[in-house]
This record gives sequence, structure tokens and C-alpha cells, in this order.
Amino acid sequence: MATVRNKPSIMRRMDTTEPYDLFVAGGGMGGSAAARFAARGGLKTLFIERCKTPRTKPCSGIQFAYFERILGEKIPRERLCNHQVTRTAMYFHDGSSFSAPFKAFNYMRKTFDNWLNILAQDAGAEFRDECAYLDHDEEPDGFVVTIQSRDEEPERIRARYIIDATGLSSLPIRRKLRPQDFGENASGGGMNYYVDGDAKLDPNTLYQFWNLEFSDAMFAWIYTKTLDDGKDYWCIGTGCVEGDIKERQRLFYDHVRQKFDIRGSIVETEEFLTAIDMKSADRVWLGEGRVLMVGDAAGLLDGVRGVGQDAAALSGRFAAEAIIRSEEKGTNALHEYADLANTIVTQTRKNQSREIDQFATNEELKKYLKRNMLSTGIKMQYQSFMNRFRPLEKLRLLPP
Repeated sequence: MATVRNKPSIMRRMDTTEPYDLFVAGGGMGGSAAARFAARGGLKTLFIERCKTPRTKPCSGIQFAYFERILGEKIPRERLCNHQVTRTAMYFHDGSSFSAPFKAFNYMRKTFDNWLNILAQDAGAEFRDECAYLDHDEEPDGFVVTIQSRDEEPERIRARYIIDATGLSSLPIRRKLRPQDFGENASGGGMNYYVDGDAKLDPNTLYQFWNLEFSDAMFAWIYTKTLDDGKDYWCIGTGCVEGDIKERQRLFYDHVRQKFDIRGSIVETEEFLTAIDMKSADRVWLGEGRVLMVGDAAGLLDGVRGVGQDAAALSGRFAAEAIIRSEEKGTNALHEYADLANTIVTQTRKNQSREIDQFATNEELKKYLKRNMLSTGIKMQYQSFMNRFRPLEKLRLLPP
């Protein structure tokens, strides 16, 4: 597998009189997309990742066919898991279930994000891993950003624009600019077990478990993933807005282990916690001035859909294109970004207002899902077809 072509560990001190056009914090889905499209558009771009890459990223790693349009690239087969998703099965608290065709890409974020890092560098963006954002100060024509690489002294670089793509767990730039989004109400997270063993499960099916005991964020899940050793494992996990994620995961694992005769050992555990208030009335915030937020950092978190990498990559691309447009036309980059991202922002806000924590009981949740199942299937087919012809700024993210 190809690896990211990182800069040498002993880095030269940057001359702060020679600014970058764009500094991007975060080397994941949104950050890599932003860096790539910015560099392709002629912007001198630096993007950083605080972890050593390729890095593990707890995430669903599932996306729809339109994802290749968002990325502007065909996804290489070697960046995907051995088994792709062709079907989904929904299970409810009373044991009833429903199954339907459901095609999606299935990949590990470690492998996939590494590829996106390489694409951004090939486009001309400069990349540094094991490099953390520390702070920034605003100047009339941009920012002085303080960063620090491993085993190095803090370094100050200049940039005319900043994009925050730091994900859901740290959000240092949003925390600095919008502290009211954080505090004691910020809770929740997710956990995965990777199980090596046999089970009465189909390796090409995404299993969804809609049960408030297991998850009050969306559904709990089971599907196959391919780890670094090339072997397939059952990925069994859940997420929550409130409560103890470890306890929810224990309850869920005990349930499915008996239900599907899962025999094997847990070889790896992933866990992540959220920093932002997941119950906030309006989590979406695209930024201020010359600071643009993308993906999870922008609050584009959609528990109703259960996937968010498309929103991260698309918002990253839009943010880069907005800066390029603003430079060409002499307009405000944030206004350009808001125009490009209007459809996904509107869809996300609508879905956030109807996430499953509104339901008091599993029976209420089941009735709601059953009532909307047929219409959701029809909408999926319609929106999938229409997305082939829509410009990216009008794309409807799936499930609708």
C-alpha cells in the first residue's frame, strides 16, 4: 500500500513574510478534499494532521455511488474492503426485521484517508503529519497560525485563509471562535469492536439495529471490515448522545452475540468521544470572516442518515472553491461558501430536528420508521437518479 509522502521530520523554519493562501487543520476527509481542490485551483496550501499517518479513524466507512463525483476520482479497488455492501437489514426492539437492496462503498478510513492525503499532495498541497494546530491571531490581511510538529518548537506561519477540518473530537478552532458550543452538555461518542470469528450473518449486508437501549443517536450496526492484515472482521458498534457508551456497547454486543451465534474474539476496539454539544438546537456553523468550517467541525452531523463523510468531503471541496471564487470575483469567501453549501446545510438542519432522541420509547421509534419506510425507499430511488444530473451544489445526500 502506498504511503503518504511526508516532509522530513526536521523541518525548516518558515519565513512568516511569505504566507500561504490557505491553512487547513485536519488531514481527514474534509481537510484532504479542501487541500486538494484549493491546490488544484492555484492556492498555496498547507494542511496538517496531528496524528501520524496513515492513522486509524473510527468511522462507518460507507458511502454511496455519488461519492466518486464529490471526490472527482474513481475509487481504486485496493482502497476498499474485501466485501462491499449490497443489502441492508433493519432490526427493531421486538425482534421484527426488514431487508432491502442497499449498494454502498465499504472502506477503512485509515486506508481511504491515506489515499486522499496523497491526492492532495499530488495536486500541489504541502502536508505535515504529527503536526498540531495550537492557536491563531488575526491580522488585516489574514492570520498568523501557530503550529507544532512532534519534537519541534512551536512555529508561526502566515495564511490568508483558514479551514477547520479537525473533526468531532477536538475542534480547537471552533472552540476558540465559538466557545458557547462547548461545555458540560457536550457528550456522546461511538465504539466499535472488531471480532475475528464465525457468525450467522451475511458479509455483504449492513445490519442496522434501531433500539434506544443500544443507541439514542441513530442505529447500532454490524458489517464486515478489512483490517491491515487483509483479513475480514465483524465490525460491531454503536453510538450515543447521552449516557455511557461502553455500557451501551456491552449491552448491544451481548444481544447480537446470542442472536447471531457470534463466536470469536474481539481483536481490536475503537472509541471516540464528541466535543460539541450534540443536543444543541443549531449545531451547523460555517465559520466567520476568513475562517471556514467543514465537515463535523461545521456541525454537519446527521444522525438520521447515519453517514457523514459525503458532507465532509463535499463541504471541504465547497470551502476551497468558495475561496477561489472570492479571489477571482473580489467577493466574500464565507458568502460564496454559504451559497455553495446551502442544500446540504438545509438538509442537515432539517434532519437534526428529527433525530431519534425525540422518541421516548422503542415502540414510538418503530412506528415512525415503519410509517416512513416505503416513502424513504421511493425517495432513495428518485434522489439517486436525479443526483446523476444535478450540479454538486444541488446534490441530495442519501438516505434523503
